[in-house]
Amino acid sequence: MAVVFVLMLTLALALAAPDWTDCPSPCHCKWISGKRSAFCKKQGLAGVPAYLDEGIQVLDLSDNSITQLPKTAFQSAGLINLQRIYLMHSGIREVHPEAFKDLTILVEIDLSDNNIVILHPDTFYGNERLRWLYLNRNPLRRLSRAQFPVLPHLRNLELEQCQLQFIHKDAFVHLTALESLNLKNNLLRNLSEATFMSFAHLKTLMLDGNPWRCDCELRGFRNWFLTSKLYSVSLLCFEPEILADRRWEDVEAWEFACVPQAFAFPQQQVQAEAGGNVSFGCHVIGDPEPKVSWMFEGHPINHTWLVIEAEEGILDKWVNITVYNVSEVDVGFYTCIAKNALDSAEVNVSLVLPEVVTATTLSKSDSVVVWWGLIVMAVVLTLSTVITVSAVCCARKRNSMRTRNMQASVSFTDQEKKLLDVSIATTTDRGTGSCEAIGPDMDMMDPPVHITIEREPLPMVVFPPPPEFSTSTLPAGAYGNIFISVSLSRDPNFVDVSRCPDLLDLPHRQKPVYHGMATLPRRPIPAAIPNYDNMGPRVTAGGSSTLSLPDEAGVAPTLKEVPPQSTKVPLCVPSQPSEFVSL
Repeated sequence: MAVVFVLMLTLALALAAPDWTDCPSPCHCKWISGKRSAFCKKQGLAGVPAYLDEGIQVLDLSDNSITQLPKTAFQSAGLINLQRIYLMHSGIREVHPEAFKDLTILVEIDLSDNNIVILHPDTFYGNERLRWLYLNRNPLRRLSRAQFPVLPHLRNLELEQCQLQFIHKDAFVHLTALESLNLKNNLLRNLSEATFMSFAHLKTLMLDGNPWRCDCELRGFRNWFLTSKLYSVSLLCFEPEILADRRWEDVEAWEFACVPQAFAFPQQQVQAEAGGNVSFGCHVIGDPEPKVSWMFEGHPINHTWLVIEAEEGILDKWVNITVYNVSEVDVGFYTCIAKNALDSAEVNVSLVLPEVVTATTLSKSDSVVVWWGLIVMAVVLTLSTVITVSAVCCARKRNSMRTRNMQASVSFTDQEKKLLDVSIATTTDRGTGSCEAIGPDMDMMDPPVHITIEREPLPMVVFPPPPEFSTSTLPAGAYGNIFISVSLSRDPNFVDVSRCPDLLDLPHRQKPVYHGMATLPRRPIPAAIPNYDNMGPRVTAGGSSTLSLPDEAGVAPTLKEVPPQSTKVPLCVPSQPSEFVSL
């Protein structure tokens, strides 16, 4: 009886309790594989439903419009017994780091085909029982260091088509139990073998479908991958072009090479001092180790004064060149060439000297020619300057002379000069425009006036000026600027003293000798008729001061004062040579 009563009570309580399978719409709840499962696919949900039974173990929210998973998204809905969560194609863009908090028995999460760009490293923190994690087709692009928290039971991780370009070598450091890793169809060009060194249980590594660049950076991973036997599909080289579409196992390790790179240092143009030393070089990167050579202006360097030194590093080296006693022959372009099995690279370094203004050294004969040339040029320039200044001076003096009277003689008065028995012709050399310098102060003086005493047009004898006027410097005393020359026609075989009755050169009186002076005639006797012209010099309207005496042909004088019986003025032929007269 007691047993029957207990069974009847249990049945009554069971009938009175609500059935978990009676899920409110739009979800459907049922047993699947011994798990309480709630299916809410394609129901247009914007978040985790809060009306489900807390005993739900499997929740499928795929193909909904859940843009984000907030903090404690499942705990807040009372779903703390979830073991599997499916959120494929739900439009999720953001996942809070504590979205799966307190789901301690969670073993599987599928977030494939969403728009998750950033995945926080603590996103699955506390889900220590997690075994399967699917993140396929999310634009993650990068996996940083310790991308995942400590998940000691995680066996499978799938990151297919996640546009991954970079994976840190310590991205999976906390996934020590990982057995299968899917990285297919990403954008990976290289990986480090250190990324998988901590996987003691790794059995499957899927890497096909990536654009692998088979160079020196991938060589280490290639060697590890081929010896690990983790692959089931052969990997193909995508770059460089010479290795494109070749299987990794068909390419030798040394062919996984890096194109050499050369960089000039300290700079591509180096300035040196003539006679000094200078060092420069290039920094070379390449694997396998490239051979480095230097060229000067396109020719190999073999000068003994050039020293080449190399300092090798792990992946690069510096190759320096030193030039001793720099001169013009060392100036130019130096080319650093780095070459390995894959390709070659080069860089130019130009060596220059400071710009110096130089002059060509002349030989002794050339110097003489140059000096004579300079002297001639100086003389020509000086003469041109003097002529120009003289022309200006003379033009100025001519203009001033037209309005200025001639200075009187310091030796005779104007009346005494009228008593000369000869014709005085004054001529100023104005036509030539010449102003010969007579002294230092010549520029301040009037142009020189030349006075000529003439007689008959017979053969004439011209005597030089007195010594005091033969130099370019004026003698002491005020002689003015008048020069007088005496030109007398004389016949040495005929001397007629009677022809000059009025001169003081009489036979009964001793003739005095005058040097540099003119002999004045005696005062005329009132009763006597003068035979000389006492009118003095005439000045014509044209400015000429020349007075012509009548010649021997008997031309009558034009002055009324001359007596009719006088046909000509007697010529005076002194017995001694003519003297110069200074006025």
